[in-house]
Amino acid sequence: MNTFNPFSLEGKTILITGASSGIGKAIAIACAKMSAKLIITARHKERLQDTLNQLEGEGHTMILADLSKSEDIDRIVKNVSLLDGLVNCAGFTIPKPFT
Repeated sequence: MNTFNPFSLEGKTILITGASSGIGKAIAIACAKMSAKLIITARHKERLQDTLNQLEGEGHTMILADLSKSEDIDRIVKNVSLLDGLVNCAGFTIPKPFT
């Protein structure tokens, strides 16, 4: 019997930024369903914890970080050893009047 699954991420470690909402959160949930081990980052602790709680599987890590701050980037680099993938969904908006 062939058990090859082309969509499996088993044994892969993926860093996902902006994982507390939107596309980043959806990608994190999908990657966890495909058996990846995830390191998720975002600025909002409660929302990031909510994402972590929704992930299937075990061994996922949450790192609270603001990627506009070099010290937060350094902390991620120090806490992450080997990666198989990176999904960058971190972003911010600057509200301005529409004129």
